[in-house]
Amino acid sequence: MTLLGTTTSPYTRKARILLNALGRPYDFVDTRTTAGATLLGEVAPLGKVPVLVVDREGLVLSDSSLITDWLWATDGLAFRAAGWDLDPAAWADRSLQIVVEGILDAAINHRYLRLDGFADAGYIAKQRQRVDRGLTWLEGRATFRLPLGASALSLGCALDWIVFRNVVELSRWPRLEAFREAWTSAGVGAGTEPCE
Repeated sequence: MTLLGTTTSPYTRKARILLNALGRPYDFVDTRTTAGATLLGEVAPLGKVPVLVVDREGLVLSDSSLITDWLWATDGLAFRAAGWDLDPAAWADRSLQIVVEGILDAAINHRYLRLDGFADAGYIAKQRQRVDRGLTWLEGRATFRLPLGASALSLGCALDWIVFRNVVELSRWPRLEAFREAWTSAGVGAGTEPCE
């Protein structure tokens, strides 16, 4: 298997955490390199990461949630043994995951549009407002507990990215800060932390 992505992408990180939890061997190709960008262009028409190329089946999965669902479908028992419950039919958990990833998408949009020099107004300001409003909404709803579901996986990756990119001061949301501390103390994602 080959995983294409970057070490800064929270979505790539989700896939790395799950592959590591299973002990599945895979090659990681950084798409910021020339070779990685070329391969990404060949297998993923949208150019988004992560992409999991499943060699033995000729299967290409180009979305972190799709990768998660495929891994669960192929190794659900091993995931359960490792403290994960990623059942795609866990509707309440998946609903929470959608909110988390919406917040993350808004934070990413805001960051990169501001880096491109756009003013913090209109659509861009709405992205920042979505981040603040979403984190406030999550404050009373997110708790760290085992087994970890899809929303916890997304939230841990999102919070680490938000802190890594200094998007907001996480201390404004003490329960989310406590979630992140528990996530880190439990060693979830150790060795996959966002880095340049």
